[in-house]
Amino acid sequence: MTEYVQIKDAKIPIVIKSYKTSRHLKMYFKADVLYISKPKYVSKKKAIEFVEENKLELYNKYQKIREQDAGTKYWNTGDTFSLKGEKYTIDAKEIEANKIKVQINNEEKRIYVEYPDGISDEVKKENVDKVLIKLLKNNTEILLEKRVPYWSKITNINYKMFKVNDATSKFGSCIPSKKILHFSSRLIMLPEDVIDGVIVHELCHIIYPNHSKDFYNLVRKYKPNYDEINRWLKKNGKVILF
Repeated sequence: MTEYVQIKDAKIPIVIKSYKTSRHLKMYFKADVLYISKPKYVSKKKAIEFVEENKLELYNKYQKIREQDAGTKYWNTGDTFSLKGEKYTIDAKEIEANKIKVQINNEEKRIYVEYPDGISDEVKKENVDKVLIKLLKNNTEILLEKRVPYWSKITNINYKMFKVNDATSKFGSCIPSKKILHFSSRLIMLPEDVIDGVIVHELCHIIYPNHSKDFYNLVRKYKPNYDEINRWLKKNGKVILF
């Protein structure tokens, strides 16, 4: 069940998550949902107090997000969604059932959404998000199982493993000392050439764990159009938000 925090006239959806590796309390928005990440030893009460201490800043950010509202999708018929850089159209309908179903049709470039009759947009969004994120993760893993070994061979840069998470603040990251690559489940939403650029970027971090001139020269060696890819990401990166 979704929890909310009331700040002035705003009823903000909130999700609190605990992590063993977290050292500090952190707050961030994904679309219009406020996420709190906290260390395991920090209580839920403390996390709520943290929200209260920063409520003015949070309220302003929330209002700005609601005004823009570009990244928030409620999965209504006619909404669009990106997969491998191609536009898919949402086809949603109410059914007499108690389960939400999401199906991706690659031939028709459509995403079919079925949801129980009478549920609110907020409940529909929350549950469709969960199903769709799972589908995206599966598809991203299938794609990466082919593309990461391919680029590892091309660059002659060995890695130990890659993992897929639900990051929305960045598409990839690397732990150079362990040769572990991390990729966002939303990666499958991007054009294939851009996906390859992200993979090469993270592989090159195994050689250069920084963003030095040498690092970018290595990336451009294997992706000569990397600067173009980087500009595309800066301009269109918000497509991963929903």
